[in-house]
Amino acid sequence: MENLIRDIIEFDKKKRLEVEELEKEKKKIGAYLREKRKEIEKRYKAEADEIFAKRKTEIEKTISEAEEKAQDKYKISLKEIEITFNKHRQEWIDSLYDFCTSIEKEGE
Repeated sequence: MENLIRDIIEFDKKKRLEVEELEKEKKKIGAYLREKRKEIEKRYKAEADEIFAKRKTEIEKTISEAEEKAQDKYKISLKEIEITFNKHRQEWIDSLYDFCTSIEKEGE
């Protein structure tokens, strides 16, 4: 009977030590998970920043191209207006002069 009690006490002691070891491992797992969580957050943040920077560059490029097209269109329109003005300038001046002189003659 004493042997049985001693075996039970030894078995209990052994199992308590195993439980303590498991508790230590459990704490290590918690720390490990916290560390992994930080790594994962850091990695995803870096990926998100990279995607954001890439998208921002694409948008800026699109805006720049649109600005260039608008500028080119503006220059073409301005050139067309200048050509039209230069082509009809004297005609318009003569027409205005005739109009003004005809009003002056009617007013006399």
